[in-house]
Amino acid sequence: MKKSDEEDALAAEIGASVTADAPEPAIAADPRPHLCDVLIADDTGPSRQLLAGILRNFVGQLDLREARDGHEAVKLWRDFNPRITLLDIDMPGLNGLEALTLIRQEAPDAFVAMISAGSAIANVKKALELGAAGYVIKPYKPQRILDVLNKYREISGHDLQA
Repeated sequence: MKKSDEEDALAAEIGASVTADAPEPAIAADPRPHLCDVLIADDTGPSRQLLAGILRNFVGQLDLREARDGHEAVKLWRDFNPRITLLDIDMPGLNGLEALTLIRQEAPDAFVAMISAGSAIANVKKALELGAAGYVIKPYKPQRILDVLNKYREISGHDLQA
């Protein structure tokens, strides 16, 4: 089975698309300004670079921040209040699910999507239960990243460059 077929089968099995029909964060007015557009947290440099390139192809100029592990991701999230946070699940120290939990405790409305090569149904379900707005399976497909951007636009009412 090809990767896109696996993604579709996984989405069908859990009853959700890659940008999941999880409970949508309301994206309420945040008293803190957004100091960056996107935070990418992944322990693999080439994965971060590929994802940043795909995002820039869709949006153009973006203020991107990158984290190498969950601890750094939570720190950068606190420092920069990104519009969109993309967390890899398998990272050293604090994993993506743990980082998502900490972010949700501080900002239940934060827009966070998970990225992972680990497409186990348990991971997807756990991420959605914790409030992830989406789940993108590696290797990245531009359409799946565009789906996340579109979901952000639907929920927030504005584009990243707004």
